[in-house]
Amino acid sequence: LDCLANPIKLSMSPQRSKLLAETRDNVNRLIHGAEVLLKGYRAFLLLAGDNSPPKVERLLIELPQLEYRFETLKRTIRSGLKSIILPMQAAEGGQLSRRMFRPWVADCHQMQSCLQALNPVEAEKVKSVHELIFVLHKSFVEALAQVALASAQGRVFTKNKITYVDCTTPGEKATLLSSSGKASMEELKLSGTVICMNEAVIVNLKLGVHVGLIELLEHAEGGKGRTLRLTFSDNFDLTYGDKPGKFRRMWFLAQLLKEIGLDKNAGSMKLGCNAVAGKMTVECPRMKSPQTMHDAFEKLIIVLRAMSDLDCDLDGTPIFEGGRWDFNLLAQSLNRDIATEADRFAFQHCLFVKSFLSGTRGLIDPCWRFLKEHHQQFAHHARRLGVCKRSVFLKEKPEDSLWEMLMSDEISEGSRRELLHHFLLLDPKSAISVVEQFYDLGNQCFVINPSYRYGLEFYAPPSPPLGDHKEKVMNTLRKHGLKYASSRVRNDKDFVLPTISEHPGELPYLSDDLRNDIDVIKAAVAKSPKALCYAAERIRSDKNLIESLMAVNIDILIGASKTLLNDREYMLTLIAQNPRVFMFVAFELGSDKAFIEAAKQTNPEVLRYVRF
Repeated sequence: LDCLANPIKLSMSPQRSKLLAETRDNVNRLIHGAEVLLKGYRAFLLLAGDNSPPKVERLLIELPQLEYRFETLKRTIRSGLKSIILPMQAAEGGQLSRRMFRPWVADCHQMQSCLQALNPVEAEKVKSVHELIFVLHKSFVEALAQVALASAQGRVFTKNKITYVDCTTPGEKATLLSSSGKASMEELKLSGTVICMNEAVIVNLKLGVHVGLIELLEHAEGGKGRTLRLTFSDNFDLTYGDKPGKFRRMWFLAQLLKEIGLDKNAGSMKLGCNAVAGKMTVECPRMKSPQTMHDAFEKLIIVLRAMSDLDCDLDGTPIFEGGRWDFNLLAQSLNRDIATEADRFAFQHCLFVKSFLSGTRGLIDPCWRFLKEHHQQFAHHARRLGVCKRSVFLKEKPEDSLWEMLMSDEISEGSRRELLHHFLLLDPKSAISVVEQFYDLGNQCFVINPSYRYGLEFYAPPSPPLGDHKEKVMNTLRKHGLKYASSRVRNDKDFVLPTISEHPGELPYLSDDLRNDIDVIKAAVAKSPKALCYAAERIRSDKNLIESLMAVNIDILIGASKTLLNDREYMLTLIAQNPRVFMFVAFELGSDKAFIEAAKQTNPEVLRYVRF
């Protein structure tokens, strides 16, 4: 259905008549397949017989409405096909007039939406063929165990959080899912449904907010033979941004599966992306033996478990230089025959982020044992660095502990440079002083260019703050901010004051003295009231200062200290001046009936902002 996604390209193609005919056939084939699926779903529910369990009864009652919505959708699709094909056939020389072209393009996009769009939250309304398939699959998994039991065509049991539906022939030895595979899923505390058949196993796993579907097939379609296939789905709701962390996680998953040799003793691993469905498919065909499949399956579920929440960790952490993520870029990078230097750096950075943050959480990721030795050592050191950083943050260890850890004899010089570079990209606030020690840059003014390759680069090179260099540093700070500036720059009010008004969110990178400086704080909050959140506690608790800043923008209260926002008398004083203050009081105070009553007495307009 590429033609519908690229109607301009279609209209200009000399093969447009042929492409339109193929599109019509593909659409009709998709509709026919959905009809067959819907009939099969009805037949599946009816297998439960006269004594259908309540859940199956509910699904049967809802089925006519589902069928009606699909019939309505089919009429819309067939009408849309005519509005796409007929104008192009009737156009002179196959070219639409300018007046007709824009609505024709809109019709193409509308048709694509009717076929492929997916809104998981409202999928039951069936506004696309894809949503119908989504709903049927979801309902099938929910009803499978009960239908299997009611129809006496399967055996069902639950262990920990996994429901097993065994539809194999009684007495026949299962070969596709090993007992160690089951044990691994249970040890990892995964939840989902496992369907076992004679020549296929389908594993639906809930992996945080994303879904993994694993198929183990003895005789896959197209002569692929014994095949392991993963479909990894995520919710790419682009309404709220481009979700870079989700793309990065998907990319890292694919690279990690390559690194651990998931396709060992199999045909080459095949990777595919479906932008509309928000999913990636990983397929290992022609596996040589059941044991090979068992080993690959156990590796796969351990790696999938490691992916949980990694999108959040990678959301604010770029792994490639520049550019936004989308499925076209993802597909290109996944299907490169040879890994580039940028690919290798990005993989190492994802490995660093995962290991470093696992260390701060006190976890050891079990999937690292599948990596080559140098990657295992790198992950080990990154984890230790994360543990050390946490101890410094909690003031359990002094600041120079990070330096001592990195200079440990067990870390080679090359690994030390790599670790320090990734540390700088992930946590420049903590890393900059270590970088200065390592490269002997103390008391210099500079701004680092955070490059995605090994080796230190600068926007403004190290030098004392004299003459032209001072002006160069100042101009660089206005453009790039203080995040990667040297300690000397971060401690210098002459540099900080004009910069922080342009980059108010960078207050955390300043020295403690400057985060206590009234002039600096005023410059930041004048640009962004939320910047007060990053000021020192003394500033955030200064009642006189808060009151004067509130006169400029009441939203600065979001950054006031919790102690101040829980101060009953002070909050009532502010509410008397502005009833909207009630929106910012601490939750405990805002839930206190006596305080609410006092606020009403102080300023009756506060009723507009009371939560209940």
